Amino acid sequence: MAGAKNALKTRRLGYTARRIRDHSRMTLALRSLLVAALACIAGAPRGVLAQTPSHPAGVSLREAIAAALLNNPDVLLARAAVDSARAERRIAGALPNPTLATVPNSPFQYSASIPLDITPARLYRGRAATLGVDASNADGRDARRQITFAVVRSFYDLLLAEKRRDLSSERRDAVHQVLVADSTRVRSGEIASHNLARSEVEMARADADFARADVDVQSARFTLEALMGERRADTSFAVNGSLDYRGLQPKSDSLVAIALASRPDLQASLARVDQSHAAKQLTSSLLIPVPVLSYVRQYTAPFDNGRFSAIGLSFELPSLDLFGGQRSRASAAEESARLARRRIEIQVERDVASALAEFRIQGALVERYRGGLLDHVEESVKAARYAYARGATSLLDVLDAVRSQQDVQVDYFTALHDYWLSVYGLNAAVGVDLFGLDG
Repeated sequence: MAGAKNALKTRRLGYTARRIRDHSRMTLALRSLLVAALACIAGAPRGVLAQTPSHPAGVSLREAIAAALLNNPDVLLARAAVDSARAERRIAGALPNPTLATVPNSPFQYSASIPLDITPARLYRGRAATLGVDASNADGRDARRQITFAVVRSFYDLLLAEKRRDLSSERRDAVHQVLVADSTRVRSGEIASHNLARSEVEMARADADFARADVDVQSARFTLEALMGERRADTSFAVNGSLDYRGLQPKSDSLVAIALASRPDLQASLARVDQSHAAKQLTSSLLIPVPVLSYVRQYTAPFDNGRFSAIGLSFELPSLDLFGGQRSRASAAEESARLARRRIEIQVERDVASALAEFRIQGALVERYRGGLLDHVEESVKAARYAYARGATSLLDVLDAVRSQQDVQVDYFTALHDYWLSVYGLNAAVGVDLFGLDG
């Protein structure tokens, strides 16, 4: 009878071991399929998965920002806009070309004429084009500001995803240890074999959580690579950074004043207000005609004054069209530019207030976690494991303690992630480095 019971226990333990191996194999297969699917969605070619990492030691935040500012399409578009504005300035300052003509007559006449572009229209045209270059340069700086913060967000998203994956791996290892311990206790006859069911269920959940966390890491990698301007997705891409806490305080209290003086989008709006005013003055100067100087020469016979050449002067007479439509359009454009500037000023003030509040809240939250909560949770898990090993508590208490520890750790690292985003978000809202992070 005892031999039959031992044989039954052996078969059950063998069945449990096979299920554990099957869970591991299924997890590895699921992770491989999900990684491959993400690579296909990202447009990666077939050989990408075997690609060697371009940065074996990991990319730092500064290197990621530098690569994005060099290769990101939005930054490249802003540079192209600056080049276009500079070309417009060259066009505005170009000199008019002369006009050559011949008149078949008796006698033949040859003439040359050139507009005398010395009226106020040339001045205002050049001023408007120069202010357009200033506005485009400010737009380029604003694009770099936004791309920088986007890279920072993606960089810390990847760090958080890696931390979550590590915590999922630790929880999976802890549940596996419990499952092994339960198998040993079943083998020794301390507990019934059906008690393994809960451990097996938790093991399957832990495997699934780890697989999802690994997929989140790959997705965060692809997002960061796209912001950096990488053309090919690299699943072995790594970053070199940390979520470690550092207490920081802004170097100045007058953040709104600094933002109003430093934000590039506001500087661009101010330049466009001045540009629209110059364009309005340009339309008014159209009432002053541009004179055209002409020189006429004939060789077979002289003019009535006895000379073979003559000088003429002509100009357009503003009479039927006084450019009223152009002046009205320029006035409306100037008013629109002023309203856009005011809207951006209000937005800047709101951005600074919101970013400052977020920075203070996240800093206080991290300090609260660091005030002993993490140590308390870890001690609870150790106590639960110790009590379970001696039969003083149930399996549910151990699993609940492990899950609670993971949840608290995930929340803590999420708070660190949000804290660093609030630091760089405050920098982005103000438009300058308030914490000396670039130094």
